Amino acid sequence: MNIQIPDHIAAIKSYQPGKTIPQLREEYGWDRVAILWNNENTLGYSPKSKQAVIDAYDTINYYPDPASVDLKKALSKRLGKPENQIVLGNGSESVLMLAIRALCSGEDEFLTSEGGFVIIYNWARINNVRCVAMPMTQGYGFDLEAIKSRINRNTKVIYLANCNNPTGTGISKAELDNFMQHVPDHILVIVDEAYFEYSTALDPEFPNSLEMDYPNILTLRTFSKAYGIAGIRLGFGVGHEKIIEAMGKAKLTFEPTALAQAAGMGALNDDDFLKETIDNNTSGLKYFYKEFDRLGVKYVPSYGNFVMTVWKDRDQVMHVFDALMKRGVLVRPLYDPIAHCIRISVGRPEENEHCIEALGEVL
Repeated sequence: MNIQIPDHIAAIKSYQPGKTIPQLREEYGWDRVAILWNNENTLGYSPKSKQAVIDAYDTINYYPDPASVDLKKALSKRLGKPENQIVLGNGSESVLMLAIRALCSGEDEFLTSEGGFVIIYNWARINNVRCVAMPMTQGYGFDLEAIKSRINRNTKVIYLANCNNPTGTGISKAELDNFMQHVPDHILVIVDEAYFEYSTALDPEFPNSLEMDYPNILTLRTFSKAYGIAGIRLGFGVGHEKIIEAMGKAKLTFEPTALAQAAGMGALNDDDFLKETIDNNTSGLKYFYKEFDRLGVKYVPSYGNFVMTVWKDRDQVMHVFDALMKRGVLVRPLYDPIAHCIRISVGRPEENEHCIEALGEVL
């Protein structure tokens, strides 16, 4: 085969999916399992969301509404933002990809932090945009001063995660406001709030970037976490209508799917399930903190539905990971520069208890 693969694609490491849960269950013979490695909502999903998908299934022989009119109206009402300031995609990571694809070209740079959501670096590289990642603070947060100091004439997009996955750290309203005041208004600042529902429940003062009066902010949200429909893939972005219009031009015509749009409508109509999810997370984090303290496990307090635990080195991380795996507890070893850390998602109470029992045995 003589077709040349472009250098910026050839340099990217392919995603390597792990074994499926049925494969692992057969391999290890688990009688109990706690799936705590992907920050999913292990409580499940809203029954209203399920019913909406069932009802929509009768129309899947037709293309979905390319404008997502009904879902945009519902989001507009919920968020207090005009419909022309909302764009939908196959998860918030798809909306991030749209922003890079629609806005970046030539020598433009994508500026962010190390230790963020691993896929963001690839989205820049896939679009042949230079990704610049600044070191984290000692507390595993985004170093806004370092990011601010790295802004140059090529900076086009700055990505901030609040809270950050996988570290769980947050940016306060005062910090974010101060940062935005020093960012030139021709640079787009993407604020990823995938864990917003959890974050605001844990801290009533947690910032809502939708309420900040900066036209160069694009806010990302998702239905994958608190709303519990990660497998359907649905997220959205909210920003200035000029930015949203440009992103709409770069979007797949029929994204998101009809079933995803229906699932989102159902999820938005079920505040009871959302409250149950948030309450489970808040109590689950408290339980983990108490038990980690008892076991002597170091951790970083989180604004999400997960906790990053801190270990001596990579060898200890892999020992703990492998030992937990054998006991039916699935957690996430992290990557450089936080390869000495493990992320543990909050699950159902019985999953959290299984995790702590297993961790106690391992230690």
